[in-house]
Amino acid sequence: MGEKDGEQRKNGDTAMTANNVFGFSFYAIYDNQLQSRYKDIFGKVEATIFNREDLMGAAWDSVWTNTRHAVELFGGRNTSFHFPVNNSNIVTDPFVRSRLIETLKRSEELGIPHVVIHANQLYLLEECKHQNLKELRSRFLDCLQEVIYQAGSNVVVCLENLPPIGNLYDDADPVFLFTEDFQEIDIQNVGITWDICHYFNTVYTMHYASNDPVFRDMLPSYQPCDYMDFTRIINKIKHWHFSAFDQMANPFTETICREGVLPVESCVEESMYQKALRLIYEDAVKSNKAIIFEIAEKDYTHRYYVLQMLEWAQKVVKEHSFL
Repeated sequence: MGEKDGEQRKNGDTAMTANNVFGFSFYAIYDNQLQSRYKDIFGKVEATIFNREDLMGAAWDSVWTNTRHAVELFGGRNTSFHFPVNNSNIVTDPFVRSRLIETLKRSEELGIPHVVIHANQLYLLEECKHQNLKELRSRFLDCLQEVIYQAGSNVVVCLENLPPIGNLYDDADPVFLFTEDFQEIDIQNVGITWDICHYFNTVYTMHYASNDPVFRDMLPSYQPCDYMDFTRIINKIKHWHFSAFDQMANPFTETICREGVLPVESCVEESMYQKALRLIYEDAVKSNKAIIFEIAEKDYTHRYYVLQMLEWAQKVVKEHSFL
C-alpha cells in the first residue's frame, strides 16, 4: 500500500464507505470475528472488549493488533472502540483508568474518532436505592475529565446510556439512563453514544412501572419518558448503537432480558424501531456518524443476524427516500 493509499485508508476516504453509515461490532480479542469481506457490506466497524481481563497481557496485545486491522480495512474515521463494561470502573481502579488513557492515545494514533464507555458504576438492585445518583454521576465525570486531560488526545469519549435493570435482573448501572442525565454535561471531548436498544428497554420498563407501584419502588430511579425523547439531545449524540430487545428484566418474575435481537422479535412494536431509525439515519448521514448494529449471533465467525439487520435497515430507509 502506497503512502497516499494508506492515508486515504486512515481517513476513510474510500468509495466503498461513501454514505454508508451502518456498521457492526466485533470482539476485538478474536481476529476471526473481523472478516475482510464485510468491508464491502458495511461502512463502519466497532472494536469491542467486555472484561477487565481483556485489558491485560496477551489479550490486550491482541485487541490492538485486531483494532489496527479494522482500521486497515475500514479506515480510522470509520472505526470506533468500545472500552470494557465488566469490572472496569475508572473511578475506583487505577489500572483500568490507566488503560483508558492508553486507549485514547492509541485511538488518536490510529485515527479513531470515538471511544465508547459505560459509567460502570454497578450496584446490586437492593443497593441502588442507597446511592446518590447525582453524586455518582459527578464523581465519574470528574474522573473522566482528568483521564482526558492526562491522555492529551482529541478523541471523543462517548458515554453510553444504559437500561434501568441489568439483563440478569439483579443489578444496575444507574448513572446514565435518561436524556436528562446527559443534558448538563459540558466537558471538552465528551459526547454521547445513544443506544436505541437500551433506551427502548428503559422506556418500556418505565411504562410498566407506571402501573405497578411495587415494581416502580424497586427501580434505581423512575421517570416518565417516551421512545423518541432522545431527539432532545441529538446535538450531543456523536455515535449510535442500534438493535432491539425482547422481554423486560424483572426480578419478581425472574425474567431475563434478551438484547441484540432484530426489531421484528422485540416486545416493542417494530414501527417504533422504524421511526427511530429514520430519525437517526438522517442525522448519521448528515454528520457522518456511525450506526453500529449490536446483534447477537450463534456464531460470530459466520454472521447471519447482523446481515438480516442490515437488510431490514436498508429497506426502512429506502422506503422513506433516504437511499
